[in-house]
Formats: sequence, C-alpha cells, structure tokens
Amino acid sequence: MVFPYGEWVIISLTLLTWSEKQASRRFFLMLTAAWLVGKGLEILMGTALPWNWHFARLSVMLVFWVWALKRAEHRVFPFLLTSLIFSAETLFLVNEPGVFPYGSWFFALGKLLAAWLSARTYWGTAAALTGSALFNQLFLRFTYDGIISYMDLPNDFTWNVGIGLLSLWAGLSLGWSLYCERKRAEIYEAPEERDLP
Repeated sequence: MVFPYGEWVIISLTLLTWSEKQASRRFFLMLTAAWLVGKGLEILMGTALPWNWHFARLSVMLVFWVWALKRAEHRVFPFLLTSLIFSAETLFLVNEPGVFPYGSWFFALGKLLAAWLSARTYWGTAAALTGSALFNQLFLRFTYDGIISYMDLPNDFTWNVGIGLLSLWAGLSLGWSLYCERKRAEIYEAPEERDLP
C-alpha cells in the first residue's frame, strides 16, 4: 500500500467529531470500532496468497453500507445498476487488461453517475456504491481465480477513491447547507435590523 489515505481520513474525522462533540461522532466511532475489529481479524486469521483480504476495510465498508442503507430512499435499483457496472469493469479487466487507458477512472465515474442518477440522494448513492463494491469483492474472488498471483480485496484504488469521494461529497453538501442557512437567515432578518449601521 502506498499510503493509507482512507484510514487517515476516517481517524481524522473521528477525532474531529469527538473533540467538537458533534452529532455524527457516534457514526465515526462505529466506523473506527469496525476498523479495529477487522484489523484484529486480520492479525488473528491472516490471509493466504493470492487473496489478501483487508478485513478492516471490509468491516468499515459493511458498517457504512448498513448505515447508508437505513437512510436511503431508493435501495434496489441503484444497487443493481451500480453492481452491473462493477461487474462489467471486472469482466473487461479480466478479458482485456490494460487495453483501455484510465479504465479504472472511467469506470469509477460511470459507477458514480449511475448511483447518483438512480438514487438521487447522498445516502442512496453511498449505499449503492458501497453495497456494489462489497458484492464485487466476492465476484472478483471467483472471476480472477487461477488467473492472478496476488490481489488485495478491496484494492487501494477502490478504497481510497471511495473514501475520498464520499468525504468530499459530504463536506461540500454540509458547506452548501450552511451557506443556504446563512442566506435564509439574511432574507428573514427584520428590515429595520438591516438598516442599522
């Protein structure tokens, strides 16, 4: 692994929400606890080549998926559509590896657009992407059986881009809602208060 960006983002957000006593600290504490349990499983069980299962990452993804699924409005269709794109990417990479330049980025954008356009909410998109990524780990395991000599499950690209994208999206949406609240407060402010120097 080059650098564990995803893990650092999760621990940083956990510490930030805990220190500021925000309402989301329970969510981030659950993610951190899931990561610790998964890391304990990695240490206890170990993995045999060629499959390097990152139980810490998988447990965080599972907890996040359940959390997002409870808050999602549309659950089935976004999951199926995004899983279809994940499966197409896997089959394309098995049959024609390296033919398509920037294939991972192209498919990541396709997965994001499919999940977002079909779910229409942050939690729906997050549930579709995370659930499809978890399903795809099993699909990868059976698709690449006998073809590869080593593979990380989930791979660094899926993990780091997923964490970065969902964190950036949540941050931008929080910033937008705070901006709208401030503008709304200015509109509803009493006219005589606006005229005061």
